[in-house]
Amino acid sequence: MTIRSYGRQSREQILAAAQTLFAERGLHETSMSDIATAAGLSRATVFNQFGSKSLILDALTARSLQAYGDLLDQALAAKATAPDLLRQLFRQMAQGLEANRAVHREVFGEIRKISMGLEGEGESPALRRLAYDRLVELMRRGQASGQLDPRRPAETLATAFDSLLAGAVTQWLHGPDDAPLTPMLSDLAEVLLDGIAVAKTD
Repeated sequence: MTIRSYGRQSREQILAAAQTLFAERGLHETSMSDIATAAGLSRATVFNQFGSKSLILDALTARSLQAYGDLLDQALAAKATAPDLLRQLFRQMAQGLEANRAVHREVFGEIRKISMGLEGEGESPALRRLAYDRLVELMRRGQASGQLDPRRPAETLATAFDSLLAGAVTQWLHGPDDAPLTPMLSDLAEVLLDGIAVAKTD
């Protein structure tokens, strides 16, 4: 039991150190030795835990994807309308990204590679698929309730959401440091809903 506890503790130390270094220096300027030193662990321990720098990045990416999946689970459990839930998702994503912009420059690029099928190692690809499936289910529920356009597959609506989000976040991450993300994503939520929400009739 002590070994397992130490394993969890060292894993968290490694991820905390890597997150800080990736944010400060970027992925390519950070070595496994740098991460070991910052974590206060031996280089061998870092390699035993993860095996490579890309797997450390994958673990950080998996955390972001898990948080996104949790937001989708909360949306699926909520009683609000589908348009309001989609607005909320855009807003919550913006707030999470704004809280740690520097590290997300690395993590979000990894998520985009996974989405395009360019990366398949680690935990992230499976979490990305699960998140997408939840988003599709949210779109299906909105269609079944008459709130979202039923003429297109739910997968198309989910892809539209993903594409708008990815484009806006990528632009923001590499734009001026003082530019806020929340207003941009709030506007994009309305752009999306203009195309997929069913107009209310009095």
